[in-house]
Amino acid sequence: MVMVTTRRIRALLLLITLPGAACVSLEQSAPLPENLPSARYAGTPSQLAQGRDIYITKCAACHSVEPVRKYSRDDWEQNIMPDMVEETNLSPSEGAAVLAYIRTVLNTPASQG
Repeated sequence: MVMVTTRRIRALLLLITLPGAACVSLEQSAPLPENLPSARYAGTPSQLAQGRDIYITKCAACHSVEPVRKYSRDDWEQNIMPDMVEETNLSPSEGAAVLAYIRTVLNTPASQG
């Protein structure tokens, strides 16, 4: 039996109803940490899982799940994350988890994740 949380259902429904959402899969936009080489991890496995969960649920509450690789590391670290952490009132540990997840994805060539 598969446990599905309300947040995951909401995120999936949002992706289904967004224009162009079918063009890029959720896995392409936000790869699962376990599908990325652990040597490239920028955080612990649990922190990366938490970061991805926040990325696909809290971020998707306001806009589509953008492909992580759409933006550079500098864009994420200097512009996007500071603004979004403040906008969404993420705790410092939640912001750190999202940033660790984003760094891990960016550390991995697109063909591997």
